[in-house]
Amino acid sequence: MGNYNTGTIDFTQSVADFPLTVRLGEEIPTWGLSRWGGNIGLRFVPPDDEGFILRVDKQQFIYKGRRRSHRFTILSDSSFEYDCILEREPESNVITLFLEGAEQYDFFRQPEFLTEPFLKSSYAVYKKETLLGEGTGKLCHINRPLIIDALRRQCWGDLSVVENHLCITIPKEYLAEAKYPVIVDPVIGTSTIGSQYLYDADPPEPWVQLLFEAEIPVNRFLVSQTINGNCTAYFYTNEDVNQAGGRPVIYSDNANRPNIRRSQQENYIDFRVNASKTKGWRSGTFSVNESIAIGTNIWFGCFADSFWFPRFDYGGIFFSTWYDNQDNIPNTYPARSNFWPSNFKLSMYFDYSSAQNYVRTLTQGVSLADSRKFTAEYKRNPTETVQANSVAIRLQATCRKLQEAVQGLDNNLFSVLFSRSVQETATVSETMRYFGVFLRGLIDVAKIEGEAKSGRFYFLTLTDTVQVAGVVFRGLLLFVRIVTGVFVRDYILRRFLIAREELVLKSCITRDITFESKIN
Repeated sequence: MGNYNTGTIDFTQSVADFPLTVRLGEEIPTWGLSRWGGNIGLRFVPPDDEGFILRVDKQQFIYKGRRRSHRFTILSDSSFEYDCILEREPESNVITLFLEGAEQYDFFRQPEFLTEPFLKSSYAVYKKETLLGEGTGKLCHINRPLIIDALRRQCWGDLSVVENHLCITIPKEYLAEAKYPVIVDPVIGTSTIGSQYLYDADPPEPWVQLLFEAEIPVNRFLVSQTINGNCTAYFYTNEDVNQAGGRPVIYSDNANRPNIRRSQQENYIDFRVNASKTKGWRSGTFSVNESIAIGTNIWFGCFADSFWFPRFDYGGIFFSTWYDNQDNIPNTYPARSNFWPSNFKLSMYFDYSSAQNYVRTLTQGVSLADSRKFTAEYKRNPTETVQANSVAIRLQATCRKLQEAVQGLDNNLFSVLFSRSVQETATVSETMRYFGVFLRGLIDVAKIEGEAKSGRFYFLTLTDTVQVAGVVFRGLLLFVRIVTGVFVRDYILRRFLIAREELVLKSCITRDITFESKIN
């Protein structure tokens, strides 16, 4: 049965397929359908402007109103029932639901000549742009509504989709004699497979089961992402027959017809149905022989030995023709005179998994738990320029000690880009008239830019520019010690430091830098 949560008024259908979430309004009887992990894809909004009392009874959700009530009942894992209950005679015999998001879907009206009355003029709802990984792209199936009054008298209503409105029309003569309340009862199917497996081959001949033997049935698909590699095909098999099976194929498009073969290494898929293999989806792999660009139309289908009774809906673009050499897939789709283009949308699809590129940004104080460790070595060459202007002869010596500790713990499997920038400006003005010792601890405000890649050596050039202007009458000994962490500030005389460092690390970074400078 479908899972449901009365707190959020949600329940889930087709949990073993591509799960579909039905989300009900908390105060008004709107209902939305979403699949493929996205937000609400299609929402149905009745025009009611009165208040409702919501009651939840096991698998029923009832919005009780004065003129109209609305009820949702979970029937099975793959269907639910929406009832619009007319408490009194309505002003119109047409019930209208506004469709939010209708522009994203195709509403394929099924023929009136279907044998099942609830499928006559029903609607199969498919995404207009089905992405790889979204199966057949079928959202739901809106069945023809059954109308039942208080005396259990029944008739069928009619469905129609006009722009972004779903209309349910009830015969006027039925409403004129009906005993209220009257229940308008459409069932919503939530399976992604087609509703049909019979078709009218040659009216008024009896309906026959759709089958393909030594044929290549294909549907047209729009490629939603570039395909270059291995694919997995899925076909829904419905009945058992000897030699039931086939291989997935892709052909290019030329003037809305299949043309050049674009698949290779097509594995055979067994379509047999027996005690150990129940009816359902069968899968097999293939690859493409060249990259297929995004936005390209292709024809995907089955090079069938025998493909009996596949499920389908009426809708879409379809071709099939026979081919008498079952040992070799033709490189050009056979241009037979017996093409039978139709509007069968077969229950088949394929997935393609591409390599993913990840970009990760590291900031200070962030640690990443990964599964790979690396060691890296860094070499740094500092260059320093010192200019001095003085009225006295001055002997000046500068020495600097640089100490850097980098620790990395990386469990990451993907490339990481770490960038950091350092800017420092420090200015000090001093006048000293006698011999002495000057000792100062310096703090720099640092901004660092860096980029590195694991498994290589990196060389960093650090250029410090220090300008000193002053009047010195005696020997001057200046000792400077610089400790740089993340933030360092320097008040050395007219000193300007710009450091640029490029590091690629895939982990949390701990960094200590020690500068020692001695100037005489």
